[in-house]
Amino acid sequence: MRELAGLQALARSLVHGDADADDLLQETAIAALEHPPDEARPVAPWLVTVLLNRRRMDVRSRSRRQLREQAVGLAPKEAASAPDAIDRARTLERLASALVALDEPFRDVVIRRYLDGQSAAEIARALGIPAGTVRWRLKTALARLRAALDESSPRWRRALLPLAVKGAVVVKAKTTVVSLLLLLLLLIGTTIVVLVMRRGGDEKAGSRPATAGMPATKGSAAKRSATGSAGDIAVTQQIGPVRTRAVVEPIAAEGGAISGRVINWSTGDGVANAELTFTSVLGATTIRAGNDGSFELTAPKPSVYSVATIIAPGFLPYAPELEHSPVRIALLSKQAVRGLTLFLFPALDYEGTVVDARHAPVAGAKVTLESTPSGEQTLEKIVTEWTTDKQGKFVFHAPDGAVFEASRAGKRGWAILDGNVATTRQMVIELGDAAARDATMRGKTVDSGGQPLPEVLITAIPEDPPGVKGPPRSVAFATSGSDGTFTFEGLDRKAYTLAAELDEFAPVHREHIAGGARNVVLTLDGGKPLAGTVHDPDDRPVPSYTLLVTRRHGLIREVVSTRSVIDPRGRFALRVAEGSYELLVSARGWAPSAPVEVSAGTTDVKIELGAGATLQGTVVDAATAAPLQYARVQLEGAGGGASAQPANAGTVTRSDGTFELTGIPAGPFTISIVAGGHHPRLEGGMVATNGAVLGPIKITLKQLAEGETPTLGFVGIGVQLAADGDALRVDRVIPNSGAAAVGIAVGDRIIAIDGIAVTTLGMDGAIGRIRGVAHTTVALTLRRGDQELPLVVERLPLQG
Repeated sequence: MRELAGLQALARSLVHGDADADDLLQETAIAALEHPPDEARPVAPWLVTVLLNRRRMDVRSRSRRQLREQAVGLAPKEAASAPDAIDRARTLERLASALVALDEPFRDVVIRRYLDGQSAAEIARALGIPAGTVRWRLKTALARLRAALDESSPRWRRALLPLAVKGAVVVKAKTTVVSLLLLLLLLIGTTIVVLVMRRGGDEKAGSRPATAGMPATKGSAAKRSATGSAGDIAVTQQIGPVRTRAVVEPIAAEGGAISGRVINWSTGDGVANAELTFTSVLGATTIRAGNDGSFELTAPKPSVYSVATIIAPGFLPYAPELEHSPVRIALLSKQAVRGLTLFLFPALDYEGTVVDARHAPVAGAKVTLESTPSGEQTLEKIVTEWTTDKQGKFVFHAPDGAVFEASRAGKRGWAILDGNVATTRQMVIELGDAAARDATMRGKTVDSGGQPLPEVLITAIPEDPPGVKGPPRSVAFATSGSDGTFTFEGLDRKAYTLAAELDEFAPVHREHIAGGARNVVLTLDGGKPLAGTVHDPDDRPVPSYTLLVTRRHGLIREVVSTRSVIDPRGRFALRVAEGSYELLVSARGWAPSAPVEVSAGTTDVKIELGAGATLQGTVVDAATAAPLQYARVQLEGAGGGASAQPANAGTVTRSDGTFELTGIPAGPFTISIVAGGHHPRLEGGMVATNGAVLGPIKITLKQLAEGETPTLGFVGIGVQLAADGDALRVDRVIPNSGAAAVGIAVGDRIIAIDGIAVTTLGMDGAIGRIRGVAHTTVALTLRRGDQELPLVVERLPLQG
């Protein structure tokens, strides 16, 4: 039972929803009882292999997982005492009574799920409610049953201990209420760990931008080892000095190794006892980090691994779709990659308020989390639905960029967890007249021969017209089934772009697909290979980096593929469709590469990273001059990659407010500074050269007043810009700015800055040139209709 409880994270990464994960764990338990391993074999890796095999069999057979119609009778080696037998009988009686006493609608879904054997999807169809609502009711029901049992007798778990005695005999029979109640007791017992992990937060943390990097810290020297992985992979936990850059070291292990730390995005501290699950053709292995977040993985033979999950109590999980993790690890013989950094985001408490058009609080409103923005925080969701209290409030945990829908009496509204919410911890959803997001999109993924492709990850990306604002829309995710079909539910009826990806196939994009479309066919083919290596300025391989593969359309870069690569050779390989691409690489401690233009089919690309510059500084409160700890300092603009290993390397301030930001690329640059309870700020007008140490600079942040909405402080000309073909379109002009003073208007297009075409500068380069020092000027060339207008614009301190 203890080992099965430890497989919760892996089970939830393999399937969709808590109920299906419970099914998978149950099937694994039955298989283990029917055919236990040899006593000399470690139980944990054997159970992992059994679980993965069960999942593969389900996919191949095209069948939904059903509750097994089995009765489990167990006879331990030593007969249980009479009091223990009575305890078990009384436990079953109490469970039956608690089930009968359970309030509706919770009792109905438990009976349908665990006594009638219906899946969550089948229950949802029968009751006419979303599957997510069914899963929430099941979780709530199990929690209430658990509480009822605990209140009546805290000894109920001990009554189940004979179920876990080694050498037990399984007796099959027709399904009975007693046997199913036994299985329900197992589920109630094994979900306790999950509930504990869903609590807590990090009160020290400030705001949480969408991508990040963290400073290195040092820990003490301690070591311990453990086994518990498929293929008898040796797992050790090493606590030692943390490196700014990942390095390659020779080791004796034939299968190679990796080591690093899991750290708190908000503070830079190690995440104690974080649980990491890695998958490969050898199976899966789960390891636990040390007290300072340090971990090490050593394999018996070389293989390619993916980071399947990273979880820790009080943190949002890292849990991408199974076999679609963007973090890939190549372990090579007798080589180790040291100094890896992986991130977890604290599960912070946010307060939401639902109001009507008059901003009066709305009690009893239903609030739903539509989808997470990256698809990576799907495991261990705390809650996906809430009901507001008498003051119209609810408390929630969610990742940045998450979209929420509120509804009450036919009125609806949406809000997004953006930077303002992250800073204030407050979110407001205003209800109004809007159409329900109840459209369903259905389709199929096939290969070039028309054969169904299972396990394809499909992303539905909202297409919002340039300059048109409306309620936030959520990115949605689906994985094709064994017959290649996929379904998106809860969409609006506007247009989406569908992106489909699967290893060994070229990614596919289809634009302008309506939310209610049927019979959408996405065809994936093998495409062409694209491969190469990444090196540092001394021509040594860079063993850990994030690779972005993009197509360029004027100033817009469309991301085709993004992945984090860990390989001692610095090598990457993927497949893409015919065409030309730009490759961009970012790595911790190095300056990002310049865009490298390549064509599909190129397999000898060589990308070089620069040493970059280092910026030193201090962040303080504007009014008190007190140092601000945990303020986040990042380069403006760059981003991408997995949330566990993002492309944009940043840092946080120490207790005295000081920081060092490394890996700044040569040329003009701007940094963003964000701290909890303060207005964020952009600081520009700085120029980097490789190897230079800049600063120290002093940055002041203004504290937020009670109920105040954060505004961004910066020095610039006062325009909001968007890429539009070969120009930057002006979507907003800030009053009393330099742009307003010279007559720049919404709809104008900037085509050149200081005489250099914006297509040459690129989006980030153009923004970097517009930023600068207060009361200096910048020369712009504007296109207005058929005219080209040269203007000189003053940069001013602004808040907007």
